[in-house]
Amino acid sequence: MSSPPTKKPPTILIVDDDSLILASLRGLFLLETDYEIIEHSDPKAAVEEAARRPVDLVISDFLMPGMNGVELLGKIKSLQPDAVRILLTGFADKENAIRGINEVGLYQYLEKPWANEDLLLLIRNALRERSLRGQLAEKIDELSALIDRHTDLSDKHSSLERELEMAARVQRGLLPEKPPQGKGFRFASYYQPSTTLGGDFYDAAEREDGTILLLADVSGHGVQAALTSMLLKASFHQAAQGAADSSALFDSMNNQLYQFLPSGMYACASTVWIRPGESQVCVANAGLPYPRLLAAGDKRIDELPLSGMPLGMFSESMPGNHDIQHVEMRRGDVLLLASDGLGDVQSPDGTMMQEGALGSAFDGLAGLDGEEVIARLVERATKFAAGASPPDDLSIVALTRS
Repeated sequence: MSSPPTKKPPTILIVDDDSLILASLRGLFLLETDYEIIEHSDPKAAVEEAARRPVDLVISDFLMPGMNGVELLGKIKSLQPDAVRILLTGFADKENAIRGINEVGLYQYLEKPWANEDLLLLIRNALRERSLRGQLAEKIDELSALIDRHTDLSDKHSSLERELEMAARVQRGLLPEKPPQGKGFRFASYYQPSTTLGGDFYDAAEREDGTILLLADVSGHGVQAALTSMLLKASFHQAAQGAADSSALFDSMNNQLYQFLPSGMYACASTVWIRPGESQVCVANAGLPYPRLLAAGDKRIDELPLSGMPLGMFSESMPGNHDIQHVEMRRGDVLLLASDGLGDVQSPDGTMMQEGALGSAFDGLAGLDGEEVIARLVERATKFAAGASPPDDLSIVALTRS
């Protein structure tokens, strides 16, 4: 295991034309510190030295031939702005030293003769402040970099949000603009994605021999699920054009979805086939929760035990993959289809509605029309969740017999 790198000792540049002072300072620092000492008696040579190598602190006499201490420290400041600057001066030059504080940014001036303890304390404090300023500058640079990165991410996030909102408008445009027309029936619906883009979808296909309602729930969430719902719409309308019955409709959709969906993606779906002049509808299910029939006459709620396999999971449909049932609907009856988002609604303690509260959520709803049934269910689900957003997309479709 390698040892951590040792910290380089500070470099001190001493400039004084008096050799005795240079020797005195050199001896003091060698005895009391580990500083690296650079000495110069010629101010011009000191400036050239500062141009070649970095120094941490400069100590300069004031009165020197060819260049005084204030001029020297001014030149070094232009070369190394972060170097600490200390001026040694006699009492008579005190005013010039004070002037140097403003002109060259002296850290401090020290009158001759000085006490070695005061000089060492002054230099240690100056080097400590310089180190702290350096650390602060590094933190400011890091903070500036973080702010720039945050600004860049914020811009990208805003751009992504705009694109997602545009995609959400496109997706909402896939839903029927007006309720499907089925003679003798009224249609109502509710759609709430858990995020900007959802995987739930409902639609209707009009044919000469009737109307086909579809409710579907694509696996996953977000962009991929939204794109899959677009594929589902196209698959549904293409299959609805020529399908002889509900089983053929699901078979055609299954084969197309299996061909184009990524591995692991699938769609659960339910359809209701309404034929003109008939009170009986054909309900088919492929993996969604059981449909419910709310009988208005005797205020009864029946689950229709229809399961079936999701669409797009297997290359070819097999017998029994899709559950189908013909259901007689009387005046005021409501046939309800819902995605599993209704059962997945959670209370604050994490309990899901499907764990018991879902059944009681239908209490007293038989005899109401489809729009009121949906409104009551959504209200009760919202109350169960204490107003929290649903964890899954939620779609409900209600068909009421007029």
